Amino acid sequence: MTLRRASALLISLLFLLPAPGAAARLSEPARWLQSYLRIDTSNPPGNEQLATAFLAGILDQEKIPNRLLRSPGGRVSLYARLSSPRSGGRAIVLLHHTDVVPAGPGWTVPPFSGLVRDGRLWGRGALDDKSLGIAHLAALVDLKRRGAPMERDVIFLAVADEENGGGQGAEWIVANHPELFRGVEGVLGEGGRAQVSGGRLQWWGIEVAQKRPLWLEVSTYGRGGHASGLNPESANHRLVQALARLLQRPVRWRVTAPARAYLKAIAPLHTGRWRRVLSDIDKVVAETGPREFLMPGMANLFIDTVQVTVLDGGERINVIPDRATARVDIRMLPDTDAQAFLAGVKSALGEDCQVKVLVTAPPAAASPASGRVYRALEKALGGQAPVVPTFVPGFTDSRFFRQRRIPAYGVSPFALSSDDSRGIHGADERIPLDELDRGVARMRRIVSLYVSPPGG
Repeated sequence: MTLRRASALLISLLFLLPAPGAAARLSEPARWLQSYLRIDTSNPPGNEQLATAFLAGILDQEKIPNRLLRSPGGRVSLYARLSSPRSGGRAIVLLHHTDVVPAGPGWTVPPFSGLVRDGRLWGRGALDDKSLGIAHLAALVDLKRRGAPMERDVIFLAVADEENGGGQGAEWIVANHPELFRGVEGVLGEGGRAQVSGGRLQWWGIEVAQKRPLWLEVSTYGRGGHASGLNPESANHRLVQALARLLQRPVRWRVTAPARAYLKAIAPLHTGRWRRVLSDIDKVVAETGPREFLMPGMANLFIDTVQVTVLDGGERINVIPDRATARVDIRMLPDTDAQAFLAGVKSALGEDCQVKVLVTAPPAAASPASGRVYRALEKALGGQAPVVPTFVPGFTDSRFFRQRRIPAYGVSPFALSSDDSRGIHGADERIPLDELDRGVARMRRIVSLYVSPPGG
């Protein structure tokens, strides 16, 4: 028995185990997601091979051709393709990542139990990003079972390592297997968001542009020793002072083309003052800051953000370490000069600091709000609410495709309340079961519209 088949057999047993809290009858996609959530793919280390074995087991059962892609670091992703003889190689990619961030503290349920409670399915990955993967899988399987006429191919791509920057996942795959993506007309991945307010769906946000990462590790060195002695130039003191200088740098505000286009697109969906502000944001945002009050979170659309997220220096209160490190998460606007920005960061930190770039990305053009893929999104979703091309302050694996001029779109088919959305990268991540099923139906329609012949 091959390792792949052995892994698939073990993972398939998840379907046979009793599901905690499963009182209601679940749909097939919900049962898939429940089993998927019970696979701990916390990154680090990822263990994505367990997830790909699970997904491959379903694909094998449906007789959909698939293969595993292993990076030099041993991280496993999965590629499957449902082909049509009439496609001429033209295809759409359904992209999601199999890894999740560690569960962390604060959970009121076991984070990898797939618990059903209060009409919701709970677990790390329920929103980011395993539910999207199941919606993609259900759309692919639906096409195969129906034997639907197809004018395009559908690629299902489940990648490793997204939560750590994607270097062992999407970035490696696209760079080393470009032949798998010839003829691709568009990618559907994470990053989109349905705007829900007061229980009402206002619009579907389709992510077409995003910020760029600049993740850094900053290290300082100094004389270690006993903490009872005066040592103002210890590694920790040097690091704290350097980070303070970095955080005190003046912030430059500016309106980029993607932010301007996004706000102009949603302006007609507002009234009064907000319609005016969003329609002409250049009059509101000055280089030194906004001239008027902005909505919470809007500032991220206009500035390069600097966030110190990890500090590591010393293990005992009475011991001075000789080395201290910090990790800094910088999100740059689409047109920021990364080299110039990095030079400014190093200058602020000072010569005592060593700076290592962990993750970065070159500029990439926004994906067009046009073409066959985008029209399928508009047709499938537009009957419920307007479809709006958006700019987001985060970053996703879409950037690796946009860098190669392949259009990529962040799409969430789930209309979630702000309360349910709060679980992303936080405690008690969950998804309402009824909205999971509605989202699966929407994704099936999106993919079906893309592949169907005219009038089909």
